[in-house]
Amino acid sequence: MSNNAGIRNSEFGMRSRWSDSAFRIPHSAFTLVELLVVIAILGILISLVTAGAQAARRRGAVTKAKTTVASLETAIAMYNGDMGAYPPTGNAALVSALQDDPNDVDWAGPYEEFKENELDNGQLIDPWGNPYVYVSVNGGAPQHRTKSFDLYSLGPNATDDGGAGDDIVNW
Repeated sequence: MSNNAGIRNSEFGMRSRWSDSAFRIPHSAFTLVELLVVIAILGILISLVTAGAQAARRRGAVTKAKTTVASLETAIAMYNGDMGAYPPTGNAALVSALQDDPNDVDWAGPYEEFKENELDNGQLIDPWGNPYVYVSVNGGAPQHRTKSFDLYSLGPNATDDGGAGDDIVNW
């Protein structure tokens, strides 16, 4: 009795060299380990992108505050040149002086116009939602530029660091 190769010998429960697995169609699938590795890599990439985006937003806010301070310095200098005095101390007084006509013949403004979303109750707001601080010799006592004005933002931490730390200043 000869046994043909490739045919199952079911009498003895033995398999020949042609087993069932040789005829199976291979299935493409990911193992659990492969899936976990991919998920871990995606998590790392997402955290890197998020951290980078947050840093870019912070740099953008700081740049916007610096640009606003510089723009206000120019507007205040033009106001001073026309009116012969600096705008009165205070954020709301500064905003009003730079954009509202006081019916004075020397006034040649508006020196700066503000958007609605930049103001809160008539005060100019920095990128972190805090009002800029303006102190002039006209009604105040500037500590750093004693003959003109101090203008600054408290920065991201919203704490007056006296011009140090993350404060954005004009001195």
